[in-house]
Amino acid sequence: MTGSDPDQLQRAAEGEAVQLYCMATMVADEASRNGFREFARGLETLLNGFLSGLPREEQGTALRLSYEMALDGEDPAPPRLRLVYSRD
Repeated sequence: MTGSDPDQLQRAAEGEAVQLYCMATMVADEASRNGFREFARGLETLLNGFLSGLPREEQGTALRLSYEMALDGEDPAPPRLRLVYSRD
């Protein structure tokens, strides 16, 4: 990215934070499936802290995208079974 527009740089960093969160959740999921549960738990703990440091809108985006990636094209659970994350 070229230029020095602070708003543009901030938006790029926000998108990168969401992408990083999603990639790390995939790694944690894969580690858990392959028997590296302690490693996966450690990543999940770090991701919890990382997620809580993101602005609220980015948290929602990161959670939604990671959920969709975890579904891997499958239909989501009926609404009564969906988990909801809220800090309120």
